[in-house]
Amino acid sequence: MQAATATAGLAAITGCLGGGGGGGESSWRTQELAAVPAEEYDALYEPSDEDETGETINHLTWTGYDASNVQDPFRDQFDCDTQLDLFTSNPQAFNRLQSGEWEQFHQATFDMAWLPDLAEAELIRPLNYEEWEPYTFDKYIDMFTKDEGYAYAFLDEDDYSFDIDGTMYGVPQRFGWASFVVNKDTVNQADYSSYDAAWMEDYDVGVYDLMFWAIQIIMLREGIDPYKEHTDEEVEQVRQATFDLFDNAKTLLPDFASMNQAMKSGEIDIGFISGSWINGTLRRGGDLQFEAHVPEEGGVIWVETTCMMKGDQPTVSDNYLAYMQQGETAKNLMWPTSGGTNAVPHQTAIDELNDEQREVLRIDEIPDIVDNSVFYTGVPDLEKFEPIWREAKSRI
Repeated sequence: MQAATATAGLAAITGCLGGGGGGGESSWRTQELAAVPAEEYDALYEPSDEDETGETINHLTWTGYDASNVQDPFRDQFDCDTQLDLFTSNPQAFNRLQSGEWEQFHQATFDMAWLPDLAEAELIRPLNYEEWEPYTFDKYIDMFTKDEGYAYAFLDEDDYSFDIDGTMYGVPQRFGWASFVVNKDTVNQADYSSYDAAWMEDYDVGVYDLMFWAIQIIMLREGIDPYKEHTDEEVEQVRQATFDLFDNAKTLLPDFASMNQAMKSGEIDIGFISGSWINGTLRRGGDLQFEAHVPEEGGVIWVETTCMMKGDQPTVSDNYLAYMQQGETAKNLMWPTSGGTNAVPHQTAIDELNDEQREVLRIDEIPDIVDNSVFYTGVPDLEKFEPIWREAKSRI
């Protein structure tokens, strides 16, 4: 997920064929904030001869979505192109859209905590839940359904808070967790049952320079709720814990690739922070001793959620959204030819994994991990912690 590099794009070709969407209604495609309907179930999976245009779907998203086994089947079936612009930071991507770049994109995939910001800024369209449900939520594992209380695709439009009875604004697509990564061959199991292991002198620790996630994990270790306004006493508590972490660390790592290399070479025993996206580069290569472990204090669950942008839409945009929810596409997104390896909420895709893939992705452990974690809903006063992180970096 967060291990993306820079922008990736492919040259557009002509000849897109797309369904009309919503029983032939096309007005939503040219109205900035009109709700997105869906055709009768299965209709969006096939191109229609009624609309022949030279279109391209422009999708702002994370690494992995651009993999050839994810995109090529859609391009071939609908005789069109998709351009994927990859980002590594939710805040930076949001700022890009808000500054006017929304006009360049038709769909965008953010961590779900950003849906309220995107909707309140009038950057994304609502979706018709009843019409999209057969393409989306009907396909998901139980924990991602309304019956089990999954609310992070729905918003109360009075205050843009998550509300299971609210308006649908996004489609869950891929998910995982932030925690820390341990080498189980060198770190004692009793020690990595707590994040305290990263503060122990017994182990070589590398700190990944990713304040956004790390501060949340530090708060969990300190018993502080990350998703509320924080008192001066709590900020000071986080400050001291952060300084202690950096004082104990062996190295500061500038990016995810550097952290993986440090783990692989044995330079460090623990990477703080990491997450399930570690699977894509280490575990998938056979190094199952590296585990994005969720200890007793819990992890943070993120859910990449795709939104439809306001403004004009190509005729195949709803087809593309439906295609990305198909079982085979979701499976390919879990096991892409390039990019990160993460779980998806689609039951059919999960059922089709082989034993090796299930072990790499830790599929059978996910229910317990989710039960022991919190869903990322946004740190309201993140700016209080940015100076702490900057000062802590000077201590290594």
